[in-house]
Amino acid sequence: MQTQHNHLLRVLGLVFGLAAVVGSVVGQGILRSPGIVAQASGSPAVLIGLWALGAALSLLAALPFAELGAAIPRAGGAIAYAERAFGPRARVVTAFTLVLLMVSSQAMLAFVTGEFLVRLGIGGGRYGPGELATGLLVLFFLVNAMGTRISGAMQIGFSGLKGAVLIGLVVVLFSQPGAAPDPVPGPAVAAGWFGFGAAMLVIIGAYNGWGDLAVYGEEIENPGHAIPRALFGGILGVAALYLAVNLALLHSLTPAEMARSDFAAADAARGVFGDRGDMIFTTFGVLSVGAITSLGLMSTSRVVFATARAGILPRWFARVTDRGTPMRALALSTLGSAAFLWSDAYLALSATSNTLSQCMFVLVALTAMALRRKEPDMLRPYRMPLYPLSIWLVLGFDLVLLAVFVVQDPYYSLLGVVLVAALSAGYLLLARLRNVAPEETIEWPSPS
Repeated sequence: MQTQHNHLLRVLGLVFGLAAVVGSVVGQGILRSPGIVAQASGSPAVLIGLWALGAALSLLAALPFAELGAAIPRAGGAIAYAERAFGPRARVVTAFTLVLLMVSSQAMLAFVTGEFLVRLGIGGGRYGPGELATGLLVLFFLVNAMGTRISGAMQIGFSGLKGAVLIGLVVVLFSQPGAAPDPVPGPAVAAGWFGFGAAMLVIIGAYNGWGDLAVYGEEIENPGHAIPRALFGGILGVAALYLAVNLALLHSLTPAEMARSDFAAADAARGVFGDRGDMIFTTFGVLSVGAITSLGLMSTSRVVFATARAGILPRWFARVTDRGTPMRALALSTLGSAAFLWSDAYLALSATSNTLSQCMFVLVALTAMALRRKEPDMLRPYRMPLYPLSIWLVLGFDLVLLAVFVVQDPYYSLLGVVLVAALSAGYLLLARLRNVAPEETIEWPSPS
């Protein structure tokens, strides 16, 4: 039964949507990735071109998310899309996949932030990364528990601060004398075409995270217009940041120096700040990964809420406070992340994350195709351009990446798929034995 207490509040705006995309994407990866990418090419023009290509591919992959997010503004994002296109069983599989992915990811991000805090000397050596990570999960629970407006404003602040730090780095590096040019320019492809492909995978990984915006569809004002704008605007904003950082690094370091560095940005800053450079970038790591952890906990609670409202988890967790917080789902997300953290289960599940995440991209593309056939007259405030060519390009790109991830790590790829299949099959069997339908009657909201 639908009540005022199992609907989220539509109080988040376009600015939050942009911040959610930037905040989910920009992390420690931009400090590490330029060196890896430089190993594939000695040409500055090619390096910049690769990052621009990564942005273009991200914009392409976002097309079905923009169409479905605008047309079906529902908490949980892909959970609702799968149900509408393929029925309740598809929603069960999608829900289990997203819950496992997001809860294990929260544990991993919290632990990484804890490691950065230890490197800064927080806790005086008395507490390890696990203890500090648990404290962070509690802190971010309290932040998100204050209400949707407040937690949304906090995420906007975190994202803005991360962007300001990176812009500050760019300004500082360009204010210094440039690196001496290489006497002999490096080859366009320095590490062979396999190295070139590996560099593109790293770049695509550095752009990932924008899809989390879909879980907030029920809370964003005027989602039919705001969600596509936030998706594309956020990706373009991230691309501008990434290109600026790489141009600044190429000003301070040669491609060969970048290729020898694990953290090219830290090495470039060390030339300006000296020994304080490491501390500055460790602090940025705390800010960057910690902000993603806070935003991720907010996103995870929406997925858990949607899963509970559908009856896949106990509906007791689908209650919303007067301030718009799915408090019980938020508590379950926090406790689940802490349990994964202390059991080390997140280590195995994190190894499956690339494959399962890519499965979600393939699912969303297939869902967009299915709904175009099943409901051609459905209100779509945003429609993918050049359809059906565009969706075939998206699906082909998503399937190629999925194949690459499976070939890279077939054991953990299979492990993730088997785990999701086992959980879904067990739930559906139990529901059938109890003669309980794995769905509720849905009144689809207007996207306007």
